[in-house]
Amino acid sequence: MIELANTQLLGHRGARYEALENSFSGFEHANQLKRHGLAGIEFDVQLTADGHLVVFHDDTLQRLCGLQSRIDQMSLVEIQRHLQLGHQIITLDQLAQALAVASPAKKMHTLKPSLVEPQKKRLNNSLALAEPRATKTSSNTLLKTVQPPTQFTHIELEIKTHSRTNHPKLVHALCRYLIDSPLARLPIVLTSFDVELLAQLQRNKLLAPMARGLLVRDAKLLNRAPHTALQLGCSSLGIHYLLLNKQVIDYCHRYDLRVSAWTVNDIAFAKQLVHWQVDTIITDIPSQLLI
Repeated sequence: MIELANTQLLGHRGARYEALENSFSGFEHANQLKRHGLAGIEFDVQLTADGHLVVFHDDTLQRLCGLQSRIDQMSLVEIQRHLQLGHQIITLDQLAQALAVASPAKKMHTLKPSLVEPQKKRLNNSLALAEPRATKTSSNTLLKTVQPPTQFTHIELEIKTHSRTNHPKLVHALCRYLIDSPLARLPIVLTSFDVELLAQLQRNKLLAPMARGLLVRDAKLLNRAPHTALQLGCSSLGIHYLLLNKQVIDYCHRYDLRVSAWTVNDIAFAKQLVHWQVDTIITDIPSQLLI
């Protein structure tokens, strides 16, 4: 157990080393840790061939489902035929229904209706993607699967991309899932390593009001990362923890950029990060840091 002071602790992909990652069971486990001080969760989304967003880290099903198939080449129906260790791969809207049950509205993540409706109408008219079909799982079933969470104060939603990503298609899907949905009421930060995606989010009138964060894992990019983040309108940097020291954190804070450290499973290093006043620690082992 560590004293977090003003640092927030997030469960990585729910709580990856304690429950199945990016799954209802994993997020329910994280929810149970809220009373011990867990501030929130981090999770990933991937775009399917038919324009759905699934809560999944890898771009193939190899590691978790034993199938050498790419997410971006499969429809949602095809993906959900395959189980990850006995659990169905879930969509972002399925997770949203569970996460939004007990969370307060967050004005910073919404636009005035007068601005949203015309933009949303134009978006719907211009989308080449089909509207997401209703999944077989009803909302009632979803809410029975995951007990309503207490109020998470911080959620990081990482948008995964790769060399084959169709950025306009991905942005359209994000608009469809995030605007005027339960997710709009949650304290979400959209994060990505992809500078082009973050630039498109910044230019999109519907998504621009949502908080965004630039992810960094390359030491060569670290020096310019604060400047790049500010140019992209980001409010935070998510930096691999081994690249962090007090000077880096202080420099980011000088420009009002929050710093998330990922993925921290070393308890001694987590204590050091708290001492350096990092804003957020993302970990696979939240129970070990909290209890």
